Amino acid sequence: MLLILINQIFYEDFENLLFPPNGWTNTGTRNTLWLRRTSGVVFGTASAGIQIAQTSSEIGTAILQTPAINLPSINPNDTIIFSFYYKLPSVGGSFDTRFRSTDTLKVQISNDGNNWTNLIVWDSTSLYAGANNQPKKVQFNISSYQNTSIYIRWIFVDKTYDTVNYNSYFNIDSVFVGVKTTKSFESKNNFIKIMKNTIEINQTEKPLKLEIYSSDGKIIYSTYTNQKKLLFLRKGLYFIIVYDDKKVVLRKKISL
Repeated sequence: MLLILINQIFYEDFENLLFPPNGWTNTGTRNTLWLRRTSGVVFGTASAGIQIAQTSSEIGTAILQTPAINLPSINPNDTIIFSFYYKLPSVGGSFDTRFRSTDTLKVQISNDGNNWTNLIVWDSTSLYAGANNQPKKVQFNISSYQNTSIYIRWIFVDKTYDTVNYNSYFNIDSVFVGVKTTKSFESKNNFIKIMKNTIEINQTEKPLKLEIYSSDGKIIYSTYTNQKKLLFLRKGLYFIIVYDDKKVVLRKKISL
């Protein structure tokens, strides 16, 4: 059987009061650039919290850029992924803030901060193909940038402020970079017992590696043990993974 693990390298949910977040830059030609907003836009189950990064109502360019993100070397079967959640501006009704004919959003990547490659170029035609105003996630394979430092930026260009009643917006809820690993495993439930808030490994020859992941694939606990372990976890859904000499021997989902 196959098991897919995702180890976090970088994450930002814009929940800190500091904006832009530490190490990020917020530049452009507008007087008001990207803003941290307590979301009037509901991201639902995709939400990382109550705050988002949002463009403001003003003509010009706004550029939101990450700090340097150090990527590791990866194994041939691994993948480095970059993803973010976004929500389209309002479409329809009396407060329609969809992209106009000259509005553009670009998402770019660079390993030197000077030379940039487009990952996304969205305009009023491409962005709204099948638009439904629901939270969406986009994901990219950036494995070619392994073992380097990268920067990612969102460039919003608005040229319609003086010609339409309502300006275009764009909303970002969270940004993630991580390594996706695929492993094979054999289940050995006979020597591993998992009960609510307790895991017991009945093997004395050598410790096994124990890892606990949250429901969104982020590792929250890791240790080597051959003893009973008490798990102090909040209510929620978790994945418990046990390794024997780097081979997965147990993958179990628990709900507390």
